[in-house]
Amino acid sequence: SLVNDSTDLTVVDVLFPYVRGFYLGESWEDDVFLYPHHAGERTVAPVREYASERFASFWRAAVHRDDADGCYWREINYCGLASMQWMYYHDDANAMYISSYDPDFLVTGVRAETGGPSDPWMGWGLRKYTAIAPGACWQSHQYGLAVGCEDWHWGARRYRRWFDSVVSIRPNPGFLKSESVLNQCYNFKRNGVIQNRFADIPRMFDEGMDTYGMRHMFIASWNRSGFDQDYPEYHPDMELGSCMELAEGCDYVNRRGGFVTFYINSRIFHIKSDFFERLGIPWSIKTAAGGMYHETYGPHEFVVLCPSNQAWQRRLIDTAVWMVRSYGATGIYLDQLGSAEPFACFDPEHSHTDIGLFNQGYMRVLDEVLTKIRAINPRAFLMIENCGDVYGSWVWGNLTWNGEDYDEFYNMYKYTFPEYVQVNMVNPRRNLEGEAREARLHADLNRALMLGSVFWLGMDKVTSLSESERAYVDAAVALRARLTPLFGGGVFADSEGVVACSSGVKVAAWRVSGCGNGVAYVVVNASRAKGAWIELALDAVDAVSAADPGTTDFTLLGIDGTTSRLPVGEPACDVIRVELPECEVCVLSRGLAL
Repeated sequence: SLVNDSTDLTVVDVLFPYVRGFYLGESWEDDVFLYPHHAGERTVAPVREYASERFASFWRAAVHRDDADGCYWREINYCGLASMQWMYYHDDANAMYISSYDPDFLVTGVRAETGGPSDPWMGWGLRKYTAIAPGACWQSHQYGLAVGCEDWHWGARRYRRWFDSVVSIRPNPGFLKSESVLNQCYNFKRNGVIQNRFADIPRMFDEGMDTYGMRHMFIASWNRSGFDQDYPEYHPDMELGSCMELAEGCDYVNRRGGFVTFYINSRIFHIKSDFFERLGIPWSIKTAAGGMYHETYGPHEFVVLCPSNQAWQRRLIDTAVWMVRSYGATGIYLDQLGSAEPFACFDPEHSHTDIGLFNQGYMRVLDEVLTKIRAINPRAFLMIENCGDVYGSWVWGNLTWNGEDYDEFYNMYKYTFPEYVQVNMVNPRRNLEGEAREARLHADLNRALMLGSVFWLGMDKVTSLSESERAYVDAAVALRARLTPLFGGGVFADSEGVVACSSGVKVAAWRVSGCGNGVAYVVVNASRAKGAWIELALDAVDAVSAADPGTTDFTLLGIDGTTSRLPVGEPACDVIRVELPECEVCVLSRGLAL
């Protein structure tokens, strides 16, 4: 507990626990740090990397340097920019875990520090935002701090055990388990340019359905002035067509076995809006000095709205429900909700009772929206941008991104919350060309296959693919569809049971139990190296063999769709070695029919 003995000052944040001065073993250079930025980061030698120019330029998740003592630090707020309230630091023999077990889900700064290579140490802290008035006492909830010898999977399991004690995950409609790819349509109106109109929705849907079996049509850039303009004026843009034309387009999709998700931004207010002075300013988050948080996207400037203020909550909730009731939407996507940074709000005119209730505000929004849209359509569901563990308990899909140049590691979030569906962007990168673009496209598709993610693919992007790129996208989409029963009924186990693999090979384990009992390994051999191999712990696959004595070998499914039997030699030291084919992606399975 913390007592504010001041007579005239209010405490507004509490940094605790706050530990510094560590590295593990004989050297810091083999230490690994897991940090919950979006879906996760895994950084080797953070003492060096956090002092590099690379992390100094990492936008809102950047590392900063303290002028006073030269300390390098980064701190991102939960829930959104930080997806979870735990961190993990380990080498091959030692580990440290730090977490917050806060069922109030206050805005929480997740902090990491280092002295850099010249002064090698690491430090961590958790900052709670709450107002403690003069003479008042604040009682925190529990924190976790552990020293051990396990790898990061131990930390994920420990945090999840606490999470399950305080949060119930809402079930999603069963039909969503069969979804493997969605048709993302941001190509109606952007920057004043009309690319398609509402009357084109039937053609756009049919194109995705005929090419890749895309039942799920995701519609953005439909609102007044188009994408990233005039938010939150969520009315059909008049140049794109009438309200009835939009409704008729959605009805066409629904009648042909598809379904529509609409994009709504849940965070920002355009300062050029006619309503900015009368609504945007009153609804916005206020700093302690009374200012607003300004954010720029493209050429447009916005302010950040307060989700724990009932005035903005009501408008956002009603907009989402209206889209389902009036336009026949099945899904509602709330952009930025799990992605951009939460802030404390000091506006005394708002309805919230404390400064750190940003997350609770969005929790109310998600709960009320889901309840109301399910009353209209029992098949209705929610999606959000990026990841937030408590938000995920209401949503079906998380549109996951981070930054490939900054040690992104989606496995951290996926292993902690394997039932949360990640939707991964697999479009060709606009900032790359030639071989670099194709290599990145392969890497994005391969990762999505390993994680069992739903593909985020735009048909307008497919037309720009080279012949070889198109062939790989086609093969990956087909393989993802074939693996849908595995991903819908199995549990992502990351590298559990994988003892070792040859250089350049990546492996993700999936386990199925219940009516059947099986194991599958999604293997990526990006260079198609000859003689590549993986080694698996015998006990990880023996349970399957014991249940079905006929499954002594693996079934191999290649990305080209062919299947074969893959013989396995005798185990040595409780390890079996599997020689891999010269195939970029394959799936090895026992006890499963893929």
